Amino acid sequence: MKIIVLPENWVSRIAAGEVVERPASVVKELVENALDAGAREISVWVEGSGTSLIRVSDDGEGIASEDLPLALDRHSTSKLRDEADLFRIATLGFRGEALPSIASVSKLEIVSRTRQEEVGSRLRVEGGKKKEPVAAGCPAGTTVEVRELFFNTPA
Repeated sequence: MKIIVLPENWVSRIAAGEVVERPASVVKELVENALDAGAREISVWVEGSGTSLIRVSDDGEGIASEDLPLALDRHSTSKLRDEADLFRIATLGFRGEALPSIASVSKLEIVSRTRQEEVGSRLRVEGGKKKEPVAAGCPAGTTVEVRELFFNTPA
């Protein structure tokens, strides 16, 4: 059999399986993101055992509007600044894998605002394809909605 290079969209969906095994792993990753953001209040809402909807809202530091699209790129993180940081990790997450992995196998919406911003931003992603971010009125913090989890993956 001939060897081929897999298309990037296949690679994303395959790699997502390492992070997103089931709806509970999505909840875990999103709650850990909220804790890393310094949230004091975290709200979790689940419908259809998590395959229809998972919504996690927090009052953490939020994601700046200009950074929001980067939050959904693989290996993008706010947790590391230099290589030495790899030896003093004090957060639950740091690899920049969770959000892009979840977004590659769902219809995801993230709305966020920092306390320094007057207006937040909303970004939608469907099966890994990002839409343009738009301004959104929202409280400081972040809300991530994950709909139709695994809609584009085989059973």
